[in-house]
Amino acid sequence: MSLEMRINEDRRREYRQAGYWGDATLADYWQMSVLCSPEKVAVTDLQGTSYTYAELDDAAGRVATYLRENGVMPGDFVSFQIPAWSEFTVIYIACLKIGAVVNPICWGYRADELIYVLNKCESKVLFIPSEFRGFDYPSMLSSLKLKLPSLREIVVVEKVTKSSEGNTLSKILKDYPPLVINYPRNSDDLAAVLFTSGTESFPKGVMLTHNNIIAAERSLAAAMNITHLDVMLMPAPTAHAIGFHHGVTLPFMYGAKSVLQDIFKPEITLQLIEREKCTCGMGATPLVYDILRALQKRKYDISSLRLFMCGGAPIPRHMVKESMTAGIKVIGVYGSTESVPHTAVRLDDDLEKIISTDGAAVSGVEIQVVDESHQPVPVWIQGEEASRGPTVFVGYLKEPELTARALDDNGWYYSGDLCTMDKDGYIRITGRKKDIIIRGGENISSIELENILLQHPNVREVGVVAMPDPRLGERACAFVVLNDRDKGLTLKEVGKLFEEKGVSKFKYPERVEIVENLPRTASGKIQKYVLRQDIKTKLEQENLIVFTA
Repeated sequence: MSLEMRINEDRRREYRQAGYWGDATLADYWQMSVLCSPEKVAVTDLQGTSYTYAELDDAAGRVATYLRENGVMPGDFVSFQIPAWSEFTVIYIACLKIGAVVNPICWGYRADELIYVLNKCESKVLFIPSEFRGFDYPSMLSSLKLKLPSLREIVVVEKVTKSSEGNTLSKILKDYPPLVINYPRNSDDLAAVLFTSGTESFPKGVMLTHNNIIAAERSLAAAMNITHLDVMLMPAPTAHAIGFHHGVTLPFMYGAKSVLQDIFKPEITLQLIEREKCTCGMGATPLVYDILRALQKRKYDISSLRLFMCGGAPIPRHMVKESMTAGIKVIGVYGSTESVPHTAVRLDDDLEKIISTDGAAVSGVEIQVVDESHQPVPVWIQGEEASRGPTVFVGYLKEPELTARALDDNGWYYSGDLCTMDKDGYIRITGRKKDIIIRGGENISSIELENILLQHPNVREVGVVAMPDPRLGERACAFVVLNDRDKGLTLKEVGKLFEEKGVSKFKYPERVEIVENLPRTASGKIQKYVLRQDIKTKLEQENLIVFTA
């Protein structure tokens, strides 16, 4: 397979000289942890499946032997549509042992998405659950085989139910011996391809080298003082950047313990913190909200938790304050699948920085706020966030034109996120470029409106999007999930809230849609394109074109 990875030679030399990149691979980091702490628990999951470092190394070695005997060579892709189970880590390490490219796939992908990803990667082996959340994965795959020419083997992971067909992971672990010698790879080789959440379009395959991933986790560990003593809770999906990097990779790099939660329920998250004495965790904003609501209903012993990192979506400022009152130190971490992470709030930052910003650049990463011409803008002026550093990806898989638009020749990645930067280099995310509502020439940040609406006592979740208007171009429409639907929420109440907050009237939402839930990606991001299409369809059906506050 031809891979067009963009690695700027000047940047390569710079990162190596500075020590951000080296010769070690992720397999080397894994092996060091096995040697240092063979009897320590490496990973445990909600179902109670645990592996020590030595046990997991043995299991991964058996899977590696199976992969080799079925023709998987260094550089080939191995895909696995496995939820946040301990077996996810087993398969991941097996790939590292033989130099295969790791391709975790969201458990929620169905036929069309799965065909797209597997053919894009030309995957040779696919691991699937026998069942998860009531869905029969083997039945889906049996109807797709003819559409997957590169796929040689399908392996079923029997976590909940037994499978009556094909290879199973349990059989592999029983029948195959551990791999004797790992297959060496270069630290600049491709290690993993993660597909983006697809909030706006079909997912893109983000290519990451061993050095990319190692630099990312070292920078986060330095910012958060993460060591072998930590216990990392991960309630986010392991096929997405947060779960893959910080829930699985970071713990094994440092010989720490990983605690995986496949289905998020706030009460279970709090029970896991209590049971496993978790010290760190990370998830998207909705998870933090639900955890806070659960803590209001009953008490849990969460004294072991020293921090909970929040990423994937901007954090409402009042939520940070509420979390602190509840005994949870929420730390903002900002990044993307293409660059994990960009910025982070530091543990010793003052309260104002913690509450009001999304952090400063992590070690080795440069941040710029730029205009439409990619020229830096002054302090406090809104622009697009751009980052450059050893963590930045090396391109989209088989998408050279998309890569060229996102990555310039000097190594800058343009995120599409809008932000401002203060004099100390701390940024505050204000929205996506597509999230800006242009009302009669006035720019309105949808995130600003969302943060205000979330302060209403009956608002649980909210997504604000632009709705088309023939006179003003666009107006703001708020899709709202209520705590108590019977109480409702009127446009008049919304206007009163915005008046109390001293907001300019042109920013007021001009339509409210009450919904049962918001469409989200598996990583927690609101799928705004779904909401935009929904309100456009409603306007066409109603034949209404103007709404007034």
